[in-house]
Amino acid sequence: MEEHKCEGCCEGKEELYLNQLKELQADFINYKNRVQKEKEDIKNRTKEEILRKFLEVKDNFERIPEMNDGIKMIYEQLNKIFETENIKEIECECFNPKEQEAIAVNKELEKDKVQVVEKGYKINDQVLRTAKVIVGTMEETK
Repeated sequence: MEEHKCEGCCEGKEELYLNQLKELQADFINYKNRVQKEKEDIKNRTKEEILRKFLEVKDNFERIPEMNDGIKMIYEQLNKIFETENIKEIECECFNPKEQEAIAVNKELEKDKVQVVEKGYKINDQVLRTAKVIVGTMEETK
């Protein structure tokens, strides 16, 4: 008779415990997903930081007026790395403050047209380094 009494006191708690277990399971899955995303973010930021340093090397190669074959080969290897890592040059026709940094203005350039001083780059459509540009301010003649 006492067994029956114990069963009655636990009946309402089974559902409560089951719901708590389901909540804990969902929380744990969310935690695992959040940790995985944070790991990916850290990996991507680290990769971007390293690749950003190589952009300066690429700039210096482009400043060499005539490259000999050895230097050309190194430059091409560097470009292949950028291609593999999905790094693309930012196109600069008109001023875009999200991708370009205006470092000066030029009254002789058409309004919002730009002259690139230092190329900018994106990785997976995220700006890795803004392009440094001179922005035109000349009004169009009508």
